[in-house]
Amino acid sequence: MKFIFTGISFLLVLLSFGQTKLSNTEAFKIIDKSKVQVLDVRTAEEFSKGHLKNSININWNDRDNFEKATNTNLDKNNPVYVYCLSGGRSSKAAQYLVEQGYEVFEIDGGMMKWEAANLPIVSLNNKSASLSFDDYKSLTRSHPKVLINFSADWCAPCREMAPIIDKIAENYKDKVKVIKIDADENKTLLKQLGITSIPQLLVFKNGKKIWSKSGLVDINTLEKKLN
Repeated sequence: MKFIFTGISFLLVLLSFGQTKLSNTEAFKIIDKSKVQVLDVRTAEEFSKGHLKNSININWNDRDNFEKATNTNLDKNNPVYVYCLSGGRSSKAAQYLVEQGYEVFEIDGGMMKWEAANLPIVSLNNKSASLSFDDYKSLTRSHPKVLINFSADWCAPCREMAPIIDKIAENYKDKVKVIKIDADENKTLLKQLGITSIPQLLVFKNGKKIWSKSGLVDINTLEKKLN
């Protein structure tokens, strides 16, 4: 009897603290109406092509960064809603987060089922669609070090800065997440942030802004700020 009681108790513990799967429609109702922790565990490239509202992007395949970034950006007092492309990575990430003490809800079928159901997504794709302030804050927390570049196609200094930004993205790809935001597509966000001129560069470390600069910046100055 003691063995049976112990087994039942262990099962109850697993049910209490394990991850729970939600359908995409159930998850949408929660995410759309509540400010909850939504975790996208795909790559930055996948994330930029489309993600769920207010998602934080922390790549599961970058295991060293995943541990650090989740410790920094996720609150154990609130549940985490996690997803990937189809469910493979999110299942492993959810299991890991449960072991760390998080309450986890895994969105069944990931982005594939979400898009098949015609549910809304946010698309960045380098020239981002309009971002909400919450989306923007999520991006600043999506990597231990983030460089954000506000620019526009018509802006001559922005075009002059573009090769420098691309070189930084290439040279620091394992250390810095570079995000380009189109100023024309995000006028409301610029107003909320008080940005009145472009190009505008901002550097974030663990979600906190540590440097910002309007206008042209040479690569040596930018590298010093990133280092």
